[in-house]
Amino acid sequence: MDSFLQVQKSTIALLGFDLFSVNREMWKRPYRAMNVFSIAAIFPFILAAVLHNWKNVLLLADAMVALLITILGLFKFSMILYLRRDFKRLIDKFRLLMSNEAEQGEEYAEILNAANKQDQRMCTLFRTCFLLAWALNSVLPLVRMGLSYWLAGHAEPELPFPCLFPWNIHIIRNYVLSFIWSAFASTGVVLPAVSLDTIFCSFTSNLCAFFKIAQYKVVRFKGGSLKESQATLNKVFALYQTSLDMCNDLNQCYQPIICAQFFISSLQLCMLGYLFSITFAQTEGVYYASFIATIIIQAYIYCYCGENLKTESASFEWAIYDSPWHESLGAGGASTSICRSLLISMMRAHRGFRITGYFFEANMEAFSSIVRTAMSYITMLRSFS
Repeated sequence: MDSFLQVQKSTIALLGFDLFSVNREMWKRPYRAMNVFSIAAIFPFILAAVLHNWKNVLLLADAMVALLITILGLFKFSMILYLRRDFKRLIDKFRLLMSNEAEQGEEYAEILNAANKQDQRMCTLFRTCFLLAWALNSVLPLVRMGLSYWLAGHAEPELPFPCLFPWNIHIIRNYVLSFIWSAFASTGVVLPAVSLDTIFCSFTSNLCAFFKIAQYKVVRFKGGSLKESQATLNKVFALYQTSLDMCNDLNQCYQPIICAQFFISSLQLCMLGYLFSITFAQTEGVYYASFIATIIIQAYIYCYCGENLKTESASFEWAIYDSPWHESLGAGGASTSICRSLLISMMRAHRGFRITGYFFEANMEAFSSIVRTAMSYITMLRSFS
């Protein structure tokens, strides 16, 4: 079960802070999070670029994408700081429940190990996509400047983020410092996103594993007497209820994050799609395509994990239906009590658990809606150009 904690600490450690430390020790070395401070400092210059290019749809869309990225990065970093104690409590609950279930049988440990292995694969893929987008964002200005100099004999200075600085970036020293600042600030966008999203993926994977264990137990429960059957079922129902409570804690933490993620992702997709449709035959097309893929994967992870959690929590209903409950019942009032418990549990499991962003549910239907809406916005933006 150590792999679960390793995933959590490794993702949070990307930010440079030890968010699980006590007595405010996390603030003793704040220079470790200079990348986040740098994106906060560069934000006004990105906003200035948006206002400066207000009448040019192409340049405005490019600047707006950068502005939305910085807003989302700063919001996620602030949420990590605000929710750090809740994350620590959740991790402690997960570790305790995982240890208890793994000690009850090898089959339960296998279910948990399979969930953690799948989680590590998804987190690795997600990190790779984000790091690739970050690398392209940093390298693309240099490539464009090189091509421009090779073809035309001169090149205009370009930066990873479209910024409007009060100093002249045509001076080599100013340009180098501005480029390093902008490239360093882009990590302040990537790291909070990678940290929060991979932690969410890890939490939901293990919650699905807990629901699978509850299904496994209820399908195979059999007691020698009514009293023993009731005691076995009570333990299974307690595991299912505990998993639902942890789902609720996770949902309360991530509701504002999911809401902001979906809203900003929709705007980003429509603007990036518009930019890609204009520049798909140029060098920038590769960058915009990778950026679109990253945004889609980011939204997909929340929807995919939400869909899986809903499916696994609702499957407990069918596990009860398939269980050998009739073989453990006899005549009398105790038998009626067990039947009533099973029926009530099936009614609750039928609803499952839904990860929400306040006013919408994070599932595959929401993901399809985001993509369709973005396509509509792209058509509208192209009509303005």
